[in-house]
Amino acid sequence: IVNIGDMLEVFTNGRYRSIEHRAVVDPKEERLSVAAFHFPDMDAMIGPLKELTAQEDDAYKTLDLESFMKIFFATKLEGKSFLDRMKLN
Repeated sequence: IVNIGDMLEVFTNGRYRSIEHRAVVDPKEERLSVAAFHFPDMDAMIGPLKELTAQEDDAYKTLDLESFMKIFFATKLEGKSFLDRMKLN
């Protein structure tokens, strides 16, 4: 299973949706999870990619990575509240 993150949802202007992470644990079976986190360069701009959104209006803000991360870490882990703060409408 690959869970895409909020950043990819913003890049694709909502075409690909991130999901809330949920895990159901079986107390009788061991569970192994491997998390891999990938980030762009520190000078990257995070917003809908023009190559994907040329024919539509942007649904999300465009921010530099530092501003994006400040909003991300300042938002409580309550559902999709982070993405709600990134939406333009």
